[in-house]
Amino acid sequence: MNATTYRYLPGIVLWLCLCLPTDAQAQLDRVFEGVFNEILGDKGALTRVPARDSDGNIVGNHGDHFLDAAGSANTVIVSNLNNLIASNVSSFPLSATSAGLSFDFSSGQPVAVRESLGPIFAELGKTIGKGRVLMGTNYSYLDLDKYRGMRTEDIRFTFTHQNVSPQDDGVLGNPGTENDVIDVFLGLDVNANIFAFYATVGLTDQLDISFALPVINISVSGAARAVINSFSLARNGAADHHFGELGTEGNEPQLEHVESYSENEFGIGDLAVRLKYAFFDDSAIDAAVLLDARLPTGDEANFMGTGKANVRLSGIASKTFGDFTPHLNLGYEYRGAEYDSDELEFAVGFDQQLVKGLTFAVDILGEFDLNKEDALDFDYSPEPIRIRSTLENGSFTRTIDQNNIPWRINDDGILNAAMGFRAAPADNINFLANILVPLNDDGLRSDVVYTVGFAFTF
Repeated sequence: MNATTYRYLPGIVLWLCLCLPTDAQAQLDRVFEGVFNEILGDKGALTRVPARDSDGNIVGNHGDHFLDAAGSANTVIVSNLNNLIASNVSSFPLSATSAGLSFDFSSGQPVAVRESLGPIFAELGKTIGKGRVLMGTNYSYLDLDKYRGMRTEDIRFTFTHQNVSPQDDGVLGNPGTENDVIDVFLGLDVNANIFAFYATVGLTDQLDISFALPVINISVSGAARAVINSFSLARNGAADHHFGELGTEGNEPQLEHVESYSENEFGIGDLAVRLKYAFFDDSAIDAAVLLDARLPTGDEANFMGTGKANVRLSGIASKTFGDFTPHLNLGYEYRGAEYDSDELEFAVGFDQQLVKGLTFAVDILGEFDLNKEDALDFDYSPEPIRIRSTLENGSFTRTIDQNNIPWRINDDGILNAAMGFRAAPADNINFLANILVPLNDDGLRSDVVYTVGFAFTF
């Protein structure tokens, strides 16, 4: 690295630390816990109607019989929701380590490559050159409004009454008040603004080191609607469980309650450190390997990171044919967080120079989970929940769906298409605009992700 490059290192450090946040006061990982506690908890909206035995003696409160459901929600559902959001935000793809003007060293001397400006999220088998520095920033907006094809605002969890007579083969329904269930429609809206500041330094003609620091603003909000499906009201004319006070006639129970929530946090994400080594030989294909480590610098409690390091090793191949450059990236990523499977990842596509200084880039990006045991499961009870309902003409047993989320063994195939442009008004600066759209419905997704940015080279 020459003296000129060293001169820019303080600027690189400043670039990556521009938006370091102050200590956050709230914690996004407590949002869902607060929602379920407000609806089902011992100080929540559910009215504590006295429960009596057959002799009329008060033996507790009907509202307290949903405390077990609140505990289960906070243990299982909340944990899975938190992991789902954090892993998706923290793993959003960063920009390529090199962009715009690059160099070919196959002849032994650096020769500027001007045919095309390169892909946006994928990598080419070239480096930027010894002593050269690339700095840039991207902005991406994510509206994570679908999970497994279902709108997040429509996600529903169903909570059942405590089994006060567990001797009945574990089946609810005796006494009859155990037939009451509560549906909670989450009304969830999650969005994130991601500002990624990155810098790449050419250590040698064959080796680049790159740093990328995401600065994230994330919002979690919604209006959770709880609905009591009151078997006791339908059968006996009086609701054993309800919200608020009874009406003036004593027979107008409030069976719905809306719990609004909204939290917004700002902070740094997981710092990425990337090493790229290009193989120079007489091969017709440009080949390289990339080691990408995501360090757990993001605040796990506020979904800025997963709290664990992720490491990816990728092989890269590309070939330039005039103005057209196809490329292939194939890698394995170790993901250390709970409920976050290791992945096989790929990017395949091309970039095509349309006119001098304007490139069109297309990529298919894929992620495939490798560990089925890391699948998210939103059922808070390991066994199906059954309720035996007794009516005048007999009894029947029903099985309760604990949620309406489409069932999958695992979200094992995430496919996205990225399409965008790079424009270079000068050799040392280029701008980008890109859209990323899902090609399937696995995982937590945005209908479209918009990315804009710029980079300049010294």
